This record gives sequence, C-alpha cells and structure tokens, in this order.
Amino acid sequence: MRRVVVTGLGMINALGLDKESSFAAIIDGKCGIKHIASFDTANHAVNIAGEITDFDPLTVLDAKEAKKADRFIQLGLKAAAEAIADANLPDDVDMERFGVASASGIGGLPNIEKNSVVCEEKGPRRISPFFIPSSLVNMLGGFISIYQGLKGPNLASVTACAAGTHAIGEAAKSIMVGTADKMLVVGAESAICPVGIGGFAAMKALSDRNDDPQTASRPFDADRDGFVMGEGAGALVLESYEDAVARGARIYGELIGFGESGDANHITTPTMDGPLRAMKGAYKMAGEPKVDYVNAHGTSTPINDKNETAALKELFGGKENCPPVSSIKGQVGHCLGAAGAIEAVVCLMAMRDGVLPPTINHITPDENCDLDYIPNKARKAEITVAMSNSFGFGGTNGVVIFRKI
Repeated sequence: MRRVVVTGLGMINALGLDKESSFAAIIDGKCGIKHIASFDTANHAVNIAGEITDFDPLTVLDAKEAKKADRFIQLGLKAAAEAIADANLPDDVDMERFGVASASGIGGLPNIEKNSVVCEEKGPRRISPFFIPSSLVNMLGGFISIYQGLKGPNLASVTACAAGTHAIGEAAKSIMVGTADKMLVVGAESAICPVGIGGFAAMKALSDRNDDPQTASRPFDADRDGFVMGEGAGALVLESYEDAVARGARIYGELIGFGESGDANHITTPTMDGPLRAMKGAYKMAGEPKVDYVNAHGTSTPINDKNETAALKELFGGKENCPPVSSIKGQVGHCLGAAGAIEAVVCLMAMRDGVLPPTINHITPDENCDLDYIPNKARKAEITVAMSNSFGFGGTNGVVIFRKI
C-alpha cells in the first residue's frame, strides 16, 4: 500500500483565525475560553466556552451563500482554504483523484435549534429552505468539494469527538488502496448555542466554573470538574508520498499508524480498554516506534483523564517509559468532532517547530494522573514521532501517529 504524507495544514479556533496565530498562542500558554457572547446565558447553568468571536463568514462566502451554510461549514471552509493554499499544489492536479473526508460530531445544531423554534412558533411553512442542507454533517464536505473543485471520494465521519481523527484514517485508506491520490481532511464543529450548552450541561459533562473561565478546563488536574465546549476547524492535505516527492512538496510528516476501536460498554462513560486497543492498533501499524509526544484526548473530565493515563502506561510499559503528554483543551476548549483534526494539526506543527505544547491549568497533582503533562509551559524538544488520541460518546475511539521525514 502507498505511503501517506501531510503537505498542507489549516486551523481556526478560539485562539486564532489561522494556523500560525493560533499555534503561537497555544505555545505561549494563552487561553481562549471566556463568557459566551453569542446568546443570552442568563438561564444557563454554564455560560463559558471556547468561542470564536472575531470570525467573519464573508471572508469565505458571499452574503447570499453564507445564509445557506451553518457556522460549522463556514469554519470548515476557512480551514480548508488555508490548508489548500499551504499545500502549494500545482495547476495540473487531477481533481478527479482529489477527494475530501469531512468530520463533525453534531453538525448544524444552531440551525436545527433555530428552525425547530420557527416550526413550533410560526408553523412548518416558515422553515428555511436551506435548513436541511445547512445542517447535515456531510454538507461540510459538500460545500468544500464545490468551492475547491474536489471530485474524488467525498466521505464524512460522524463519530462524536473521534470524528476528526477517524476522517484522517478514512482519507488515508483512500490513498493507500488507490481510490484517490490526494485527500483534504476537514473537521469542523460549532455547537455553542442554547441547546448545545444546555444539553451538555444537563448531562453534567461541562465545567461550571463560570466565575473563572480561564482556569475552567484543567486536563489531568485533581480539581477538574468537566470539559469546556469549544468551536473551530482543522484541515490537512494528505497525499501519496510518491506524488509529494515528485512535485517537491514540503512534507510536514508521514501518517504511519492509525487505530480504531469500540468500547462496547456505555453510551457516555469511557473505558480504559477501548482507547488502549485503538492506541495499540496505531502503535503496531506504526512499527512500535519511540514516541516523542502524545497529544492526549485530555478532556478535563474525571473519568477520561484517569483512564487515558492508565491506558498510556499500559501501552508504553509503565510510567517511566511514557513520553511527554499534553492536552490543548485547557486553551481552546473541547471542539468535539473538530478536536481530532485540530489536534493533528497541532502535532504536526509541534513536530515542525520542535516544541511541546503545554497543558495549562495543571496546578494540583492527581495520584491517578501522574505522567509528564508538560505543565503550564511549553518545552523545546526534538519530535520525530507524535501520537494524537480522540475518544467519543458511544465508545468510539481513534488514534493517529505521525513521523517526521
């Protein structure tokens, strides 16, 4: 099977509207979590999120088209355009061999909420004709394929918080087996709306540290009390190694392993076994290399962080053998289905720059979370191999491993 490399990156999140500014803010230990500004949170138990407040959709769509696309699609188009430009593709690319693998955990939730209210209050005849096409998860890939002219495989992963990582695996499979030469992976999410925040809060999944948003998300810290929702998008251009070398492309890294598994246990409570099996699958496929950095799922929830720590110890043969680990969710929040794509971009940029992103708000040690989490401050280091973990509701798990070449 053909080797797969990454030649273009794009990213938007609460810390920046592009990959360079947001990555610089991550490395500086900054936090984009704040009080929600997009709707009235007076009656909500939780009023904080990693919200993007300075994005103008008219930078990627004209006003007429913007009305047809939910915010998650708009954010995805922004990251996709950056990744395509970053890949510096030649004019003669065979677009019939260039596809898209999109990902989102929920899709157009704000539009679903809005049109449900319209239906209830004004009747079904007042529902927007753009409601359905603006809300479907696969319309992220649909819009992107139209705007970028991508005529190859058009795939969509809808696997909760593992979706972005699964999309990377699906795109890689298309290249490996020869159904495409290039694939654009885009994970995007924007569920910061009344029903989104209210729904996760009703599950007791969110931190309610409303009085101190900047320290609310604290992965692996003993005082963590839930995740903070974020929004954003990450994009990666994947192509065959042969094509990339032939055109003299800059290569960020090679995808050398990916693993997938199911917990078969509980709809929301994760296990240690399921994530471990996904890690083992990716690690075995990669040839069991020395891993220099793990970008953890690290949600700041009591069970996930403990289980993920235990799984990493099991994978690497004990605490003393574990590489440095960090989670950026303390800075940008948990971007749900976009998280895996965003965090893969961060892994590859960390590899490029030789720097380990920090885990901010790591203040109080937890006896069940006792690895090197790169606490509070980034660290210079040579990164040759990096792993990124993503686990989602329904017990769905995805892991990817990249190598510098």
